[in-house]
Amino acid sequence: MFYEHHAFVCTNERPEGHKRGSCARKGSEDIRNYMKSLTKELGLKGDVRINGAGCLDRCELGPVVVVYPEGIWYRVPDRKAADRIVREHLLEGKIIKEFQLADSDR
Repeated sequence: MFYEHHAFVCTNERPEGHKRGSCARKGSEDIRNYMKSLTKELGLKGDVRINGAGCLDRCELGPVVVVYPEGIWYRVPDRKAADRIVREHLLEGKIIKEFQLADSDR
């Protein structure tokens, strides 16, 4: 089965005090779980897949999510941002500039 959108949420965890930080220590597991439950609630299961991922190498910007097939990278600081990404990007196809990482961040 193929998906219209596939979102990877970094859930990598580095040791406490690591100079780059880690997405897991910034709440990414909660973000992933919230996005998964919201896609199911909205009836997107089968069209959208939310997966946890290992390090996406943007730890200092995290929590980070990348959405394919577009290859759009987002900083997702909280559930409110995650909600907008699911509803506006994954459901409606709109890229949310407010949370999108700049080219210089990649």
